[in-house]
Amino acid sequence: MTGRYKKIYKSIWRYIEAQNERGVRFCLGKIPILCPACGSSLVGGNGTHDRKTKRVEMFQCKNPECVHLTKFRTPKQFVLTTSYKFQEIIGIKLKDFYEDLMLEGAKQKTLAKKYGISDAQVSALRIEIERAIHRISGLDSLVLTPQPDTAIAIDETFLRIEGTAIYIIIATGYQSRKVLGIKVSKSRFEEDIREVFDEADRNTEHLINTVSSDALNSTQSMTKHLGREITHIIHPHKRPFKKVIIKHYRYEGTDRITETVGLESNFLKRRGKRQFKYIETREDLTPKPKGKRGRPLGKKKKKKKKSAKAKQKRGRKGLYTVFSKGAIGYAIIDPYRDKLKINKKLSSTVAAALNATLTLYSLMSIQNNLAENINSFLRAVLRLTGPKTLESVEQRIRAALKIRNHPELLKEIRIERKMRAEFLYNNLKLIEYAELLERGIII
Repeated sequence: MTGRYKKIYKSIWRYIEAQNERGVRFCLGKIPILCPACGSSLVGGNGTHDRKTKRVEMFQCKNPECVHLTKFRTPKQFVLTTSYKFQEIIGIKLKDFYEDLMLEGAKQKTLAKKYGISDAQVSALRIEIERAIHRISGLDSLVLTPQPDTAIAIDETFLRIEGTAIYIIIATGYQSRKVLGIKVSKSRFEEDIREVFDEADRNTEHLINTVSSDALNSTQSMTKHLGREITHIIHPHKRPFKKVIIKHYRYEGTDRITETVGLESNFLKRRGKRQFKYIETREDLTPKPKGKRGRPLGKKKKKKKKSAKAKQKRGRKGLYTVFSKGAIGYAIIDPYRDKLKINKKLSSTVAAALNATLTLYSLMSIQNNLAENINSFLRAVLRLTGPKTLESVEQRIRAALKIRNHPELLKEIRIERKMRAEFLYNNLKLIEYAELLERGIII
């Protein structure tokens, strides 16, 4: 038989060593040499390479199906510290860095000092983490699976980018406590709030039937124009803080029936009989034919003299009308058993509005503070560096919120950026240091 024999590659193992002040080397462990591109053990030697004052051993991947060969002609070349297993060990150390960066919201300079790396390295790692999250499950959806929520809290906060106010609108689920929808925009109109609501609706198993928010006009208009039965719990962020307005919308044919209920914020906090106010309004949604523009010929509208009125208070008009002009109703509350009874003469819409509120705020004060937590978290975590556009800011926020929704994703993250061996040495734990110091090792 003629021809060259086929070389059989065996697994290559190398030792990781540390050196003390006298130059004596100590073995810290033994790892297999694997290709960093495909993770294959089909690896062969490839000579040595100059590194400062010494030469280091080089390796080359011999796997014919290596991913590296799809983009390059020559096989992947690497050294021990850039091999798959060594970078995997560094990845374990990087997990603590990920948690501090994405969950704890530590400052960039603090992280650089703690982990012995530069500020630029922290920024680069942040970008790599966002890309890794996008590769695992994408950033279009904030949750991995649809959530069981049927009630959400909508709130907005703002930050400034080069002097321009940018709004961050967030929808949070009451049951899962996860962010289900988000939008970064220069405005907070009804269309912006609707986009956040629609995203939250897609991320839930069932249709959302309850919305809690502050008294922003856009949120009120959005829930009013959804075209389906829904309850809107409004807790205004202005005096008096103890008053809450509940609006329940339902439809009969072409009519929209709005039941407005006004009550105190501690309505469901204790067992007992409580008083509330309510108003029912009906609106015909049939489009009306438009009349001709302008006034009819031969008629002129006379100006009416305005009567002198007392100076009115500033603020939204009509929100608290239910407390002054609404009819009085009574309810017997038992929050310990999640039970509520009202007079049989009252409409079922009033009962539906109060029951939806009882489900969320039993034994609690009625407040829209669920999303406030997320706002504080974003202000702590968000560190805007590099180009600042709406898309880049939203991408960064989505990455942070996805990790907050699913912390288990940190275990699956593997960044493509190669870390130097110094990162591993600088971040050995105290227990590991103690074991090495007993042997007189300085790393």
